Amino acid sequence: MKENDLKHARERAKHLLKNNFGKPSMYINDISKLFDGRISDACEGKGVSRGYRSILRSLSRNDGLTQLELVKEGHLSAPSVSVALAKMEQSGLVRREADPNDCRKVRVFLTDKGREHDVFIKKLCHEADEIMLRGFSAEEEEQLNGYLRRILENMLEEEDKGN
Repeated sequence: MKENDLKHARERAKHLLKNNFGKPSMYINDISKLFDGRISDACEGKGVSRGYRSILRSLSRNDGLTQLELVKEGHLSAPSVSVALAKMEQSGLVRREADPNDCRKVRVFLTDKGREHDVFIKKLCHEADEIMLRGFSAEEEEQLNGYLRRILENMLEEEDKGN
């Protein structure tokens, strides 16, 4: 996240808290921006861009995906994935291998360095969760997760109506 964008997100969140006029969407939006800014800043310091993070996450869950599968899973454009994979391969984060069963397909695998970066990102997310939940009891955390899950379900239900 650009420094100016993160600064704006912080100012907006402080304003929201100070004036106590927020709605759930406003809090969720500001929390998301601050979370993303925190992760982005730390990752960019290690040379891992937002697009890389998406690819690393997908491969950590399902190593050996094809480029097209990475496009679909990461909701990224094919050219973006192509450029990112070339750079990631150059940086030693991934390796590409021809599919032994179908020579037309090329599978992408994490290297040890790529796995280390993925572990680093997961650790950052865990630390951010701990910060967000500081001072919450286990019961409050469970309640919050239930509320957020219901909000997400409501939003998905409404989205499904439109399709």
